[in-house]
Amino acid sequence: MRQFLLSLAVVMSPAGFNPPAFAQAPAPLPASLTAIPVSGADLCGEMLMPAAQLKQVARGLSRWHAGLDLTAPYGSPVRVAAAGEVTFVGFYFGYGRMVDVRHADGLVTRYAHLAAFAPNLRPGVALGTGDILGNVGTSGHAHGAHLHFEVRADGRPLDPKPFLALAACTAAPANPFQTEEARAPDPAPRKGGAQKKHR
Repeated sequence: MRQFLLSLAVVMSPAGFNPPAFAQAPAPLPASLTAIPVSGADLCGEMLMPAAQLKQVARGLSRWHAGLDLTAPYGSPVRVAAAGEVTFVGFYFGYGRMVDVRHADGLVTRYAHLAAFAPNLRPGVALGTGDILGNVGTSGHAHGAHLHFEVRADGRPLDPKPFLALAACTAAPANPFQTEEARAPDPAPRKGGAQKKHR
């Protein structure tokens, strides 16, 4: 659509017309989005490709997109990129069916738009590298089957490419900005002060 609008603007415009800002190439990302924190250095270049049947690496990290879209066949397996503990399993707004996994160094990897979760996957479950989390899908705000993959440190998104050995690792700046991180909702208290136990 962007390319169409740019072409239309050029054809219908007088000489010397500059296309609107939305039709121009996006500005480069700030270093805070592309740098690797010291705590994540051990996993840089060491993570497993989570889309087992990867077809294409599509849209990447930008000011408007917090991760990397990995195109793969609908229903194909999604693997955990590195060993860790599940911290969230559920439906989360535009992410659709989503899993968050916290790793030993404090990094969190996020897997979104899943079609289904692996059996017995729940918060607190320990996973090894390559364990199956679920299947590639289109849940949430997804156009076509793909896995949305994120790497986060202290709640801020990092470029996943260096962790998957698709780009070079660089050092992090001192003051990263914060962004939203999913968590399971607190259970509502029942009448009489007792809370229902979840199994």
